[in-house]
Amino acid sequence: MSLHDVDSIDYIGVNILFRHVYVGIFDDLDWDDESTHFALLTKKIDRYTQYIRSGQLLAGYPGVRGYGIVFEYVATWPMTVSATRFWKSREQIIRSAGYEVRSRTVDVRPVLRGEASRDAAAETGADEALAESLHEAEAEAEAETLSRIAPLLSLPAPALVTPTVLGRALIALPQLTSMRR
Repeated sequence: MSLHDVDSIDYIGVNILFRHVYVGIFDDLDWDDESTHFALLTKKIDRYTQYIRSGQLLAGYPGVRGYGIVFEYVATWPMTVSATRFWKSREQIIRSAGYEVRSRTVDVRPVLRGEASRDAAAETGADEALAESLHEAEAEAEAETLSRIAPLLSLPAPALVTPTVLGRALIALPQLTSMRR
């Protein structure tokens, strides 16, 4: 998706362990034309808020009723100083509406130019180490969740569960939860 697609939701992610729904805004634009960028971002945030408040999110994902909603902003270009100020003001507005906000920048410029610098390699190494530790923590949390839901799903012991089986279990969990009510 693109920030230009203001009438579409870029992505929705569900974390059943922490009971969060992530509505993601993917910003692929550079900041050369800040006023247009600000207008598009504002319009996209407004559309997301309308989508949530109108009940469309729950209509499409009924199993997430009661989950916290997180606006996740992913930018591919580093923000300028004025863009950072603008985004901070949007974060306050989103939070005042009762939602959480997370943002991150995935700098694609070196990849687009085909350049690989030592600094980027060192940064990538640090990012990979962080990602590995986060992956381990997520795996532990998933194993704990699976051990709680395995009896409901008649699954094998956690040591025998493959990512495919775990994925099926996580997909089935909202259905089981709604059946038990």
